Amino acid sequence: MKIYHELSSLQIANCTACGIGNFDGIHKGHQKLIKELLRSSQLRNIDSLIFTFEPHPSKVLSSDNNVKFIMTPNQKQQIMKSYGIDHFILAPFTLEFSRINYKDFIYDILINKCNAKVIVVGYNYRFGYKSEGTAHTLKEICHKEGIDTIIIPPVKYKGQIISSTFIRNLIEKGDMKSAAEFLGRPFTVEGFVQHGNGIGKKLGFPTANILPEQELILPPRGVYAVLVRWKDNIYKGVANLGIKPTFNGDSIWLETHLFNFSKKLYGEKLEVMFIDNLRREIKFNTAEALAMQIQNDFIRAMEILKLI
Repeated sequence: MKIYHELSSLQIANCTACGIGNFDGIHKGHQKLIKELLRSSQLRNIDSLIFTFEPHPSKVLSSDNNVKFIMTPNQKQQIMKSYGIDHFILAPFTLEFSRINYKDFIYDILINKCNAKVIVVGYNYRFGYKSEGTAHTLKEICHKEGIDTIIIPPVKYKGQIISSTFIRNLIEKGDMKSAAEFLGRPFTVEGFVQHGNGIGKKLGFPTANILPEQELILPPRGVYAVLVRWKDNIYKGVANLGIKPTFNGDSIWLETHLFNFSKKLYGEKLEVMFIDNLRREIKFNTAEALAMQIQNDFIRAMEILKLI
């Protein structure tokens, strides 16, 4: 997969089927768009292309916007690569770019730079200055230019239209099982293992500690049954997301204990997949009381994860 981070020198030689959107979470609705994009590229024997933005437009258009996101740009990039996308454009979104006329976006970028012959968008896609462009105006203009436009209708699951906003709400509530159903995969936090203060080891439960990225949405502080990917292997475990109130902590860390695992992971990259919520994080009166609760957490997590 070829990755592009700027538009000034962008010029894709091969004809493309182009999918456009923010793709936060790459949920089941996005997956339907991507599936249609790949199908169209294979039928026409042209390249597949995903066009998205970094940072998210909401961060630029609203200075007080504090929206957190389901995945990092790196996670998004890796998942797109796994789908077999040929070209992945992370276009820089700036105030200047936000003022582009929607027709100029179609002609200058989609047609001239991306060489699009098929364009795939969601039903509620809007673009250009003041969001004047819609999926239907895109289709009208592209039809005149001999370019097919495919508009993906709302994708529903359990009667609910799937959207990144809806899934963010599920994650914020700690409903990890429902979030995974709408995403099509567990919600994941990735990062490199850092040295902690050794509290878990002293309690007899060593942990791999990750500092979550600030722009990533997080579930409530608490204890979760998790799966952990390390070097293409999957391990079962328990993770505490929180500040360690029993020990007067003040920074949010993701501390994960892997079952039946004894290797040191400092500096290694882990992907922690949230499977189910066990309990909220609380302050215990003693370290011994916390250790007893952790034992109970392990038992519950093993019961949940034995079905996976």
